[in-house]
Amino acid sequence: MRRHVLVFLILFGISFQIQPCTSQAQSVVTEEVILFYPGELVGNLQDIESYTEIAQEFGLSSKRVDYKFINKRESFFDNNGKRKFKVLILPGGEPVFWFKRALGDEGIDCEGVKNILKFIESGGSVIAICHCGSSLFSTEVEWLGPGIREAQQGMWRRTHRYQGHFREHCGIYAFKGIIRGPQETNRPYPKTRFLPIKTNSENVIVREANLPPVIYQLVSGGGSIIVDKNQSLDIVGWYPNGTAAIGIVPYGMGSIILSNPHPNLTGERVKRWRYSMAGDYAKRWGWTEEMIKEERELIQATPDPDPKNAWALAKAMLSYAYKKALK
Repeated sequence: MRRHVLVFLILFGISFQIQPCTSQAQSVVTEEVILFYPGELVGNLQDIESYTEIAQEFGLSSKRVDYKFINKRESFFDNNGKRKFKVLILPGGEPVFWFKRALGDEGIDCEGVKNILKFIESGGSVIAICHCGSSLFSTEVEWLGPGIREAQQGMWRRTHRYQGHFREHCGIYAFKGIIRGPQETNRPYPKTRFLPIKTNSENVIVREANLPPVIYQLVSGGGSIIVDKNQSLDIVGWYPNGTAAIGIVPYGMGSIILSNPHPNLTGERVKRWRYSMAGDYAKRWGWTEEMIKEERELIQATPDPDPKNAWALAKAMLSYAYKKALK
């Protein structure tokens, strides 16, 4: 009898010690930054790779995901409704091709859109890059240029106004306002230019990065952020024409950084990306060989004028997003 009791106590003791370890392992978050990559042509891989590098510099774990991840609630929340990660990065690209309605069986569906917005509502942070990322969340979009088929026919003066992509596909949005672009200097798309962005010295991101009053950032299709009445926007920087280029939108307990320029693309990375834009991608958008030749000559003549400050801004944006999500 004493032997049986002793065996029981030993087994009970082992079980008692294992159980807490198991509970801790289940609560550990394996990734802190999630980067959505919709695929070649329709998503900017350089945005994903650059923010992966920034996350590594901060010692933050990261993971690249596709639409299947976005469409599952369990990707975002555990069984208790707790967020599984802190920051979601949405790259530049062509968002019209990101959705199930446009792609058939593949693409983000409305459950995926709801997952993103509930993630932000619960305190998560999003960095939405370029005209593409910003136009997901807005109520309206003004595209100051032709669509692909119109561009292929040389209809350069065409413009379009339509609903923001989340609103168009699922009837919901997070930012009441318009994303209007490309900038005049960047038409026809996909021209790329380094534009002087005036920084807001009162903004927490600008203060953390210790930025000068003006820094040059790479802009492609990046739009202006036009705010509707009663919509909050904490402006990070302005375009030369005085319209907002980067801003923080509060949504529930979380926030969305609308980054229409690409401060995360600098140095050799941005040079490679600009050349790739002025190649087969530009042909897809109706550019002639002469237009491509002129653009490549301009790229060669205009290297990155301010890589240090642009990279500092991108790092400060991720730092802000991560710290905000910890609260």
